[in-house]
Amino acid sequence: MDVNATKIGQIIFVITVVMVFFTLKFAKGKTTNLPLIGFYAILLNVIFAPAGWIYCWYWSTKPSLPKK
Repeated sequence: MDVNATKIGQIIFVITVVMVFFTLKFAKGKTTNLPLIGFYAILLNVIFAPAGWIYCWYWSTKPSLPKK
């Protein structure tokens, strides 16, 4: 079997971009520091992808901040 490192890198990059997009979409309106959430999402998806998926799920289930 031929392992192509370039193809694996591209797949990891695409999954990271998609998961960061969804994490930020879910976290909007639920946090006051959206850039930090994006940074954490990138780190988790690059270092250990399943942790990034759990982080995305966490923000999808968290309740919204109260309106002032």
